Amino acid sequence: MIVKKLLEEFDEETIRLFLQKNADYYIAKWKIMAASGSKVSWNWAAFFFTSLWFGYRKMYLYAFVYILLNTLSFIPIYGFFIWLFLWIGVGMFGNYFYAKKTYETLFVLKQAYRQEQEFKGMVAKEGGTSVFGVIVVIVMAVAIYISLLIFVSAYIGTGYYY
Repeated sequence: MIVKKLLEEFDEETIRLFLQKNADYYIAKWKIMAASGSKVSWNWAAFFFTSLWFGYRKMYLYAFVYILLNTLSFIPIYGFFIWLFLWIGVGMFGNYFYAKKTYETLFVLKQAYRQEQEFKGMVAKEGGTSVFGVIVVIVMAVAIYISLLIFVSAYIGTGYYY
């Protein structure tokens, strides 16, 4: 399991350097997940802020996939259940997604930067949080929804464009 590998292959100091904000929270959650072998661990921030949380934690690919899947919520009747599933799913698996991203980033950095000081510097640079990432995700969502609106408008032949 990726969470266990993260905690075994990288020392806590390196993980804290990558996480920066709320490191105690994530490390505690990941230790519980590693001990139980579970991928499920509730994260209120991920639940309430979903794609914005992904952006804040620099998980842009996850944000993109979430936004794309969330466009399915426009399907009448089924859309509500799709949205609910995604919303609860991010709350349940957000900590796992973040552990996976942390492990993958640290692994790549460790391979690229063999000198400890250089490695630590890149960990600090690549990790942390980003308010700019939240803005990127908002722009991404707006672009996706406008594209979807244009596509649907053209598809149904109304000629109504934004």
